[in-house]
Parts: sequence; C-alpha cells; structure tokens
Amino acid sequence: MTRGVVDVDDVRDWPRAELQLPDGQRVRVRVTRCRPDRRGRYWYDYALELPTRLDDRRHGPSPTTYLFTGSAPHPIIQPIEGEDYRAIHAPPPEERQRWRLAPAPQPAWSDFCVHRLDCAQAETAERLLTDAEALQMLADPSVAVPCPVCRPDTVLRHL
Repeated sequence: MTRGVVDVDDVRDWPRAELQLPDGQRVRVRVTRCRPDRRGRYWYDYALELPTRLDDRRHGPSPTTYLFTGSAPHPIIQPIEGEDYRAIHAPPPEERQRWRLAPAPQPAWSDFCVHRLDCAQAETAERLLTDAEALQMLADPSVAVPCPVCRPDTVLRHL
C-alpha cells in the first residue's frame, strides 16, 4: 500500500466495499475504480483512511488521517449491497473517448485535425471523440484530417 494522491474529502464520495485483510479481518474501504485484467478478473482500486498522529512543535501532537491506496481482486474485496458502483466502472470500448479534435494547423488542409489523446500537437483540442465519431470526422477530408505526427488513422483503419 502506498500513500494516496487522492484528497481525503474526494474519497468520501466514492462507494464503499469490504476488504478482507490477510489475517481475515474485514474493513470498509472506498472504491475509486474497477477494471478487468486480461483473464477477466476484476480489480478494485481502493482508498483506506486511517487515523494517525501529526506532530507539531508549537502545538504538540494532534489527530489526523492518513490515506492509503491499493488494489485488490474481486474475492478479496466484496461489494456492499445498496452501494452504487456505476461511477467506478470504465465505459464500454465503443463509448470511450480516445481521440482529440483540434483546429487544423493550416486551414487549407481542412477545418479540423484528429489526434491521439497523448499527442503534443493537440494542445488546442476542442473536444474528445469516440472511435465512431473520429471515423465519421475522417470520412470527409474537407472536415477533418488525421494528424501527421501521431497518425490516428493507423489505429482507426483496423476498426
């Protein structure tokens, strides 16, 4: 387990689940994400808020919280009935927004340029696109062209 980069107040909004510790104890944690591995087993990223002591030279010790984050597979972490887990599941592949739409660098090419998410050329991206939207935009070269740097067309042509 490592110290989390998630704010304690943000974690309190996530759904709860039961985590079984190696010695058999069960604790309630906040689940921040759920994702399947290659075998189809679901892993839950969780945050566990623990009490601890903060030492201050002027005021002495005071109670505070320490946020641990980790990940565990389904049988070790169990959902709690009545909790809403829809927010932690990734959308289906056809609904994922994996492309960026930015104004074309040279208006003579077309109006827009389609980029990969991590493309440095897409700093002025106006919105994100799904696979279907990106293919639709690239179908008409007068509307959008693929970025010549990140080449999204090499991935999209296989879809």
